[in-house]
Amino acid sequence: MTRRLNVLCALALTLLYGTMSMAQSIYDDAVVKDPDGQHKEWKEGKTKYPSKPKDMWELGLHGGFFTIAGDVNFQPGWAAGIHFRKSLGYTFSVRINGMYGIAKGLNFQPSRVGAYKNRSLRTFTRDGVTQAGYGSYNGLGTGLPFYYNFKNTYIEAGVQGVITLNNIKFHKERNKWDLFMIAGPTVQYYKLQHDALDASGATYEAFRTLNNNGQFDLDTRQGRNDIRKEMKDNILDGDYETDGEAWGNLWNLGGDDNSGEARVNIGANAGLGVAYHLSKRITIALEHQATFADDDLQDGYRWAEQGDFTRDVDVPQYTHLRLGLHLGSFKKRVEPLWWLNPLDAPYEQIAKNTQKESGDKLTDEDGDGVPDKLDREPNTPADTPVDTRGVTLDSDSDGVPDGMDKEPYSPPGYPIDPQGVAQIPPAEGPDMSGYVTKAELANLQPVTTTVSGGGCADDWFLPMIHFDLDKYYIKPEFYPQLHQVATVLKRCPGISIVVKGHTDVRLPSQYNQVLSYKRAKKAVDYLVSNYNIDRSRLILNYGGEGTPLIPGLPDNHSINKEKEMAQYMNRRVEFYVSRDGEVDMGQPAYDGNVDGVGKDTPRSSRGGSKYSGNPNSGY
Repeated sequence: MTRRLNVLCALALTLLYGTMSMAQSIYDDAVVKDPDGQHKEWKEGKTKYPSKPKDMWELGLHGGFFTIAGDVNFQPGWAAGIHFRKSLGYTFSVRINGMYGIAKGLNFQPSRVGAYKNRSLRTFTRDGVTQAGYGSYNGLGTGLPFYYNFKNTYIEAGVQGVITLNNIKFHKERNKWDLFMIAGPTVQYYKLQHDALDASGATYEAFRTLNNNGQFDLDTRQGRNDIRKEMKDNILDGDYETDGEAWGNLWNLGGDDNSGEARVNIGANAGLGVAYHLSKRITIALEHQATFADDDLQDGYRWAEQGDFTRDVDVPQYTHLRLGLHLGSFKKRVEPLWWLNPLDAPYEQIAKNTQKESGDKLTDEDGDGVPDKLDREPNTPADTPVDTRGVTLDSDSDGVPDGMDKEPYSPPGYPIDPQGVAQIPPAEGPDMSGYVTKAELANLQPVTTTVSGGGCADDWFLPMIHFDLDKYYIKPEFYPQLHQVATVLKRCPGISIVVKGHTDVRLPSQYNQVLSYKRAKKAVDYLVSNYNIDRSRLILNYGGEGTPLIPGLPDNHSINKEKEMAQYMNRRVEFYVSRDGEVDMGQPAYDGNVDGVGKDTPRSSRGGSKYSGNPNSGY
């Protein structure tokens, strides 16, 4: 659980602060569209105009307050959505935007508009309110009134142009704030319904006498709020079951009765917003949008009390917050261009020219040891070896710069992995000529006396074996050394051998204790299984990184290629004749997963190994 929490915290910090160490200079070949074309000509002074950099996409989420501004008093509503945004320049970008929302409204005054619908203005009746029985009992407008209410289930999608108003800066690199305007075509898809019937399917008769005695003063805000509260608490059941009025044109998606199940409009929206630059990865924005379409039915009401149309169309209003995430690698792209200063390129060139003309001929901006005036690669990453021209070195010409190459002098002719290490197939096997063969070893006569120079003295010099980084498998080139140890044990049955494992200084001490134990155990198991050595004659010991063969190595954070061979010598198993009192050391304690410590595999398994842990047959 703690590990997952740490990972999540690290991810959050990365998103919040961005990859701040990554260079995003307009001189970086990796972030421009044509490094070998216009960008190269500009750096060489052959053209005045730099190449446009590649920038990131923005993925955004948004949500906030949504209403319909129309003839019915709105109630609080909400909406949420997603957008994708891409710059076309430093001031103009295109955004694909989508949203889903629900808007509601409730009037505080009754309407009898249905009584006038037989006039020439309206030659057909097709809205659910009238069909339910409101306002059309006779031509005098004395029927049951209706307190117009609505619920609009709304979907909108569109393409918006976004104009950034303040990213041209003459005296600083960039702003933390961005003021912008938006506009563009949009498509509305919505379903409009009224709460016109009670739970039994009857009209709300309480509307007829709701304010006959004038107990609600509609000239005051409090009175208007009180009558709406009375309707919501004691009259309306909250079920919007009655379809609203429809226009009956091609965009009405309702049935043959023109009840208006859903409608589609084409319109335009516009808005204004302000954004804040939290990091190179994340921005937040406060924005307001309004959408305009030739539609006066988005609140379900278009008739004035005199039987005429109301004067204005309905306008959805959306006030919301946006969270923007910049997508892409900082090694290959810059931030979205609306956050960058388009004067960066000329200002940087002016600064470099001023630097050269100031008389400081030895300025070395990238710290590679080659003055900028002579540097053919003026933006070399830190700690990267370069040649006399300031160009990154690749000593073995394998395509991996020396600063990133784990094997900067790979043997030619072999494929390499992404770290520049040559993938050399396993050798045919070690040369074990001159060693006692297995058959001879079986018939070897033990020495029973201690004779200097050929007997079983307790000062035998025994070989040691070495291991790859974080590995504990036996490398085939050390089979002869293990064969020699077995020969000594066979020749001298009265002695025991201490097998002691060691590591280099990498990784924590507790981890290294387990890894050195595994290396010693691997050697013990090899001698027992391949030479039938009695396990009791092999004393397993380990020491982690505590007793280096070559002392004075750097700590875990400063290991470099020059010290790597010394590290390799310290990754070892030693063999020596035991003294009295030496016994096996048990497996060390470890807080983590012991099985996950080290690897029992060769560096490369390309083509498969010819060995299964045994030396060549006959040895």
